[in-house]
Amino acid sequence: MRDFRHESGMVTDAKKLAGLALCALLSAIPPAHANDTTATLSAGGLEITASTDIAMEREELYLSTKDVQVSYLFRNMSTADIETRVAFPMPEVPFGPIDNVVLPQPGKDNFVGFTVKADGEQIRPELHVRALSAPVDEDSAKPAFPQGMDMTEAVLRAGLPVNAGSESWKTTLSAMPEAKRKALVSEGLLYDGDASPDGWSPQWSMRETYHWQQTFPAGKAVKVEHHYRPVSGMSFFTGDAPDMETISATFGKRYCLDQNGLAGVRRLLDKARSASAAGKDGTYVFATETEYVLRTGANWKGPIGDFRMTIDKLFPDAVLTTCADGIVKTGPTTFTVERTHFTPEHDVRFVVFRFGEPG
Repeated sequence: MRDFRHESGMVTDAKKLAGLALCALLSAIPPAHANDTTATLSAGGLEITASTDIAMEREELYLSTKDVQVSYLFRNMSTADIETRVAFPMPEVPFGPIDNVVLPQPGKDNFVGFTVKADGEQIRPELHVRALSAPVDEDSAKPAFPQGMDMTEAVLRAGLPVNAGSESWKTTLSAMPEAKRKALVSEGLLYDGDASPDGWSPQWSMRETYHWQQTFPAGKAVKVEHHYRPVSGMSFFTGDAPDMETISATFGKRYCLDQNGLAGVRRLLDKARSASAAGKDGTYVFATETEYVLRTGANWKGPIGDFRMTIDKLFPDAVLTTCADGIVKTGPTTFTVERTHFTPEHDVRFVVFRFGEPG
């Protein structure tokens, strides 16, 4: 474990510039491959309009494969109230035929169950939804909509839901005349997989952002809390002979899987192999990957005063590995990092291995 390298409480070694707290960089992360794999979508914290008068006095971060909880304590250091827009960008969701993304609540606009409070009061944020071009047909030299182009108006004008993971997607396409579907293919909105409603893929990804106005009274502290379910990726292994080599190659560098971690994974694979030989069900070892994206703290005054991050592997028999130097075990399933005057510069990512059921 060695990514949270620090000097005088500061992170100094970073694979990728990114920072923490009221920020989130949300992008699709390529999954590890083993047998069958679902994708990991990175998510992070909130975005705030830049202000050199708002200091972050404390941040407490709880991460697991099933839950993210963040608590911030901000203080307006100026002599005047500050009203600014705060936003939570949700993970950008690809809908292509090879994108194996499993959303926690796929039929809902709020597919990660995002909630937010300020000083204990529930906030009802507004939702901003956009469709961004993500051409499926790589053979097309000139896609109708270049990669990343906002094509929301074209999608809505065609009568299609932006959220292609919603229940209305299939019913909308099934009710649509075949001629119109083919026309939408020609226009670059749809990709014709196998000429059936299940085979039509949208040529866009979905980006959703929750946002609201927040007042920071002069000289006072404001506590902001938010919660959501991460989009964790999952792979599984059967305990076959090549699995150990595959796991080491796939997860070793990315998650700093050391000899102790490898020994723990080997123990789980042995259990899977023995259970399979005995004809038992549920004989897989699952690897569940989760990421939390951090950014430089350029949008508020100074570093984070007190920072505490807890990663929970949820099950005592599970194996957790992460590139987090200085992380210490604080309970049967929890591991914690604490920093003062902290300016983080890279992402948090971890993988949990578990036999029988996903971690």
